Amino acid sequence: MKRLYGLLVFSLVFSLFLAGCSNNSTTGAEGEETAKIRIGIDTAAGGSLQIRAANAEGYFKDHQIDPSLSNFAYGIDTINALLTEQTDTGLAADYALLNSLNRGDLVVLSSLTHSTPETIKQSEILAVDGIDEPSQLKGKKIGVAKGTVFEYHWAKYLEHLEIKEEDIEYVPYSTPDEALVGVKKGDIDAVLASGALLEKFKAIDGVHKIDDLSSIDISVSSYLVANKKFAEENQQVIVNLLKAIKEGIAYVKDNPDGTAEIAYKELKVKKEDTLRDLERSNYTLEFKQEDLDHLSDMKQWLLDRNLLKQDYDLEEKLFLEPLREAYPESVTYEK
Repeated sequence: MKRLYGLLVFSLVFSLFLAGCSNNSTTGAEGEETAKIRIGIDTAAGGSLQIRAANAEGYFKDHQIDPSLSNFAYGIDTINALLTEQTDTGLAADYALLNSLNRGDLVVLSSLTHSTPETIKQSEILAVDGIDEPSQLKGKKIGVAKGTVFEYHWAKYLEHLEIKEEDIEYVPYSTPDEALVGVKKGDIDAVLASGALLEKFKAIDGVHKIDDLSSIDISVSSYLVANKKFAEENQQVIVNLLKAIKEGIAYVKDNPDGTAEIAYKELKVKKEDTLRDLERSNYTLEFKQEDLDHLSDMKQWLLDRNLLKQDYDLEEKLFLEPLREAYPESVTYEK
């Protein structure tokens, strides 16, 4: 009886051990090990369509990735999820990224998008009736998605207008729907919008364009981020992840109609809105010296204005080995 009991205990412990080992991987139909990875993506700031396409078209599975995609409103929300270990990767535009890199042991894996003059021009300053010129924003209520790159854009835009930030009232919002309601109720006088959201705001009675961001010298980039320990312990998984995203980018560029169908199915964005957005989208998977220069300049701006409370070594926050392995020509930065 004791021997039987011992065998039962051993079998139970061994089964639990095997179950624990299988948490991060499964075996595919052809016997290949498939790595599980939790990917945080956005719904409001572009919709991460290249990642959605990679998932919908099976590119992750082709590269032995078993993805679990989690939707969040903005990139900063994916970073917060990453910091609380809800996801394995996240993404963020430069401003939110720089404000987050000192909050945990995060690393940058690659760029995901770079702005172009056309994308900057399509970021419009919208205002309600009674505001016809940018100079009239003084004393008004400006809607801003807190913690996002919109904070930086508004700060730079107000600098351009020579309007002090204490002479306006920032009205924070967490989601685009919250901003739309704020404008309709009169709680917000002006917003910055682009993409499919433009038409939603302009459909509100009296809302109209008064300017766009091309009037100031600005650029925007977004980046793929991961926990450092996860990235170092799963380098080949990251290589495969990047390869799948690269194929997702190619799909988006070559199949705008198919991408629009994915966007409608997952985000309920109208096909014509997605097609219009794709014309000015610039998806990337690279890290150039220009990326480091851009991030360094913005980080110094944050430090100069005491918006970044704790400095850090930006170059220590880069983990580019998987990107170099997957696409050597895409990395021109050298430490």
